[in-house]
Amino acid sequence: MEKRQAIKIDPSTFKFIATLDIFGSSFIKDEGLFPPEADPSALEAMCDEFLIGAPYCSPYAISTGEMKPRRFEYKDRFIQFSPSPTGLPTIRDLDVLIFCITWIANAAMDGRDGDVGPVYQFNVDDFYAFSGRARNGERESIFVQGLERLSGANILTNTTPIGLDVISCNFVEKYQLGRDDAGRLTTVTIKIPHRFYCLAHNEFFTPLHPDYFALSAARRLIYLFLKQHCECDEKLPVTYAKLHEVSGSTSPLRKFLPVINELVAKPLPEFSSEENVAAETLSFICTEQ
Repeated sequence: MEKRQAIKIDPSTFKFIATLDIFGSSFIKDEGLFPPEADPSALEAMCDEFLIGAPYCSPYAISTGEMKPRRFEYKDRFIQFSPSPTGLPTIRDLDVLIFCITWIANAAMDGRDGDVGPVYQFNVDDFYAFSGRARNGERESIFVQGLERLSGANILTNTTPIGLDVISCNFVEKYQLGRDDAGRLTTVTIKIPHRFYCLAHNEFFTPLHPDYFALSAARRLIYLFLKQHCECDEKLPVTYAKLHEVSGSTSPLRKFLPVINELVAKPLPEFSSEENVAAETLSFICTEQ
């Protein structure tokens, strides 16, 4: 990886935080499933058909060591997320991609096309501050382990959003660590997949609330699901079982109930919820206009 090709990330320019829903954008922006030239009413019906049941397949695990691939199929399209040798990327590993996508999204919105490309370099302390990572002795090793999961895990799909090619790629194509004379990690140079930066540059990113990084792993996963499916003008009913599935929790549903109860007592950023205990359902409402 040539460092001279890297675009340097300066988080002081960030006006908002953003991520990319690689699952949702891969299907919803697929021009074969949803032809842009279709009649608007027909296109709306196609979208409604796809969105029935709030389809979702998160690439990210709630914790380390999850080795089971995840696959979603719709009509003749599919996407599969396969683990690295040490497991699927975790929802906290996603922070690295959020950092890069936030840079791309801000550059795109500001018209700084020269600041968008496949390779980025950043100071690791800037990333730690951005993601709210505590200063402790394990912080560096946890960060590097996450990079290993991202660079070893695979995405395989035949979806073609905005005409992009069918792909097999890793979440991170490659990375390089920079260290000072004492061996301390100082910089990271990272190459992200073409699909990631192309979709983000085309404004298919998802803005995130600043409090996102303060959420627990399970609450982050549910928040990202709601960002895709919960619209401001209507309630979204979601069963306990669906929330359990979305979180990726491997514990029994009965042990997940405290997380569900907390969604009512301590709402997620941008969302409130109403509980129907008899139906084992929460109805979410977007509170941000």
